[in-house]
Amino acid sequence: MRLLTLKSVLVATDLDEASPFALRTAARLATLAGASLHLVHVADAPVPGGESRLRELFREIAPDAPGLESARVVGGVPAEAIVEQAARVGADVVILGPHRRGTGQTGELGSTAASIVRTAPCPCLVTATELLLPLERVIAAIDLSEAASGVLSVALSWASALRPRGGKARLTALHVTPDPGEDTVRRVREEVERARARARDASFVEIHERLGPGSDPAGEILRLAASDSADLLAVGTRGAAPPSSGLGSVSAAIARETPCPLLLVPPAAWMAQDAARV
Repeated sequence: MRLLTLKSVLVATDLDEASPFALRTAARLATLAGASLHLVHVADAPVPGGESRLRELFREIAPDAPGLESARVVGGVPAEAIVEQAARVGADVVILGPHRRGTGQTGELGSTAASIVRTAPCPCLVTATELLLPLERVIAAIDLSEAASGVLSVALSWASALRPRGGKARLTALHVTPDPGEDTVRRVREEVERARARARDASFVEIHERLGPGSDPAGEILRLAASDSADLLAVGTRGAAPPSSGLGSVSAAIARETPCPLLLVPPAAWMAQDAARV
């Protein structure tokens, strides 16, 4: 597995209700990684001077950030247009605020964001708060499925690439189960070892296995993220949820309450990493 190389960052934003967390996170992430930064806004109707307004908005919120590679106002169905733009700029991550069109409930991940996560070719970073960089504490929630294995690989990649310069990041592989027996402990340890083996260099990340006993995975994951002051929480997007949501039942519950930025990893993201394994 090749470790994360962020070359292109796409942030989707509104002109009137822009998320400062999303824009500042995008600016810091692009600066740290030396990546190109792209802004997109999906409008129902033509917006005179829209691209200039996007650039001005970005300068107001992130005045010390490097310049934008592109700022576009496009039409169409929001989720489809944003995913198309992600493909167009070769985005390695799509950054979203938690509240997008189609939701009126506080804390809910908007329907547009959920649709983007379902179809995106790369991880989606939902910025309920600003992402603190460099990364020191990352939690990857795993359920021992194939998708969870991919989530752990992606989380390891982010932790290694965005760790403190000259230092290490800590990655906690968290599995919540009502039966934390020896067999489960063994399977979690094996999953972590496979992730280490897939990575070219995991020596800059301290990986710890942790079992959370209980029948409420989302609640236990959120509790640990808060108690550990996690910088980033990574979860997969498959599970028992309506297809229209794009999220699993656990990841959907986490998205409603997360105390830190949430990296949602769709199957396309970890499949791409597996395909790049050398």
